[in-house]
Amino acid sequence: MTKGQSDLELLEMQIEALFTHDDHGRVVTVNEPDGGPAPRFFFGRTREGNLWRVRHDLPDGIPRRLESLASRDPVHNDLEAPPRNLDAMLAVLAKDGEARVGHFGPAYRFPDHLPAPTGVTRITAANAHLLRRMPAYLDDVKRGLDAYEPRLAVIEDGVAVAICNSARLTNRVAEADVETLEGYRGRGYAPVVVAAWAQAIRATGRTPLYSTSWDNLASQAVARKLGLIQYGTDVSLW
Repeated sequence: MTKGQSDLELLEMQIEALFTHDDHGRVVTVNEPDGGPAPRFFFGRTREGNLWRVRHDLPDGIPRRLESLASRDPVHNDLEAPPRNLDAMLAVLAKDGEARVGHFGPAYRFPDHLPAPTGVTRITAANAHLLRRMPAYLDDVKRGLDAYEPRLAVIEDGVAVAICNSARLTNRVAEADVETLEGYRGRGYAPVVVAAWAQAIRATGRTPLYSTSWDNLASQAVARKLGLIQYGTDVSLW
């Protein structure tokens, strides 16, 4: 376990990183530069307890009903199971428009020991040209978006072919964002850059986290290769 941090505390830190909040603890936007609206309801589970958030602009009555359903959802060890009251939650949200599951998947913490970072390059404004085949990341660097720091990449054929940076960042925690170019996948680059990113995050005093969806098998394979430990599961409802 991450020293001094329980699974439930990690989930709370993850929620803090995922969204901005208003003064009443309700989520407002996705915690990214120019982030859009947060999901209408977020529910996270650990073996120690569950946490949830409602969006700030839900009509009167709906937040209370959602929170009542969430508070009655059991705490148990099956982190792959959806919330028992998921259908009821969707039904409540449907009173305010069409409701759907937007994300459902596992959240992981990193083991204490990770492979030494070798064969990776830190991306800065000075070498951002290496991202020319990854235009979205290149644009972020050019815009000076430090919220995504640090950025670690594997360089091959004179360009970055795999990159990991911070999808979301707070003073306490960072979430990984990893991408490998098509044609370079299956070579083990993703675990290398994710491990390097995690160690760079730890050097800043933050806790690195990694989350994905149940249908993203490639991302789950990276978690397995690095020996990541699942601490929770979360579902976002729109």
